[in-house]
Amino acid sequence: MNTQTHILLAATLFARPGRENRLRNTAVLTGALIPDVLIFAMFFWSKIIGAPESEVWSVWYFTPPWMTAIDWMNSVPVFLALLAAAYTLSRSEWGNPRYAAALMLFTLAALTHILGDLPFHVDDGHAHFVPFTQWRFESPVSYWDPRFYGNVFALIELALGLGLIIVLWRRFSRPAVRAILVIATLAYAVPYIWFVLLGGHADHPTAAAPLALLSELRSS
Repeated sequence: MNTQTHILLAATLFARPGRENRLRNTAVLTGALIPDVLIFAMFFWSKIIGAPESEVWSVWYFTPPWMTAIDWMNSVPVFLALLAAAYTLSRSEWGNPRYAAALMLFTLAALTHILGDLPFHVDDGHAHFVPFTQWRFESPVSYWDPRFYGNVFALIELALGLGLIIVLWRRFSRPAVRAILVIATLAYAVPYIWFVLLGGHADHPTAAAPLALLSELRSS
């Protein structure tokens, strides 16, 4: 799934309104984002040095050190270990229950992201079980590639994302939160603006989905 959908899903599951929940919600949003952080870093670094997008998504993404680092950021064992550490801290006399709870929510949000990704990558998935194995699950369904139902999944993800935004809009009444939800809604339009209107590179792993989705909407 796309990053904004991961964040919206984790927020729907774990975020709660109220100033007393600021730490909780920060942990949830950060945890939902963290598996994709290095992918964004890779993309922005490529812009700084002027590397072509075709090289970024067909070479960098699939070779060390980027591939190795991204795999570790998407490792189920790593986040399960963090979850166990957080639980231990919450039960110990010298641990801070508030911060232990925040760490648990951080790891749960990250695991939600990882488990949401695992079923929707065909040949571009992560080694989700490093350091124990480099095995990568090859799904018959892709979240972006129309050759593997990416055009269908793009519609499903769009509906899911907008549904989650509605749930969160009803849950949170603060103007700042609702402004962020408006931005999240607009984030679904970014791929179309970049790839369709501005001519972004078609080798980007999320390019095929918006192009295919646009074709589906035009033909419907």
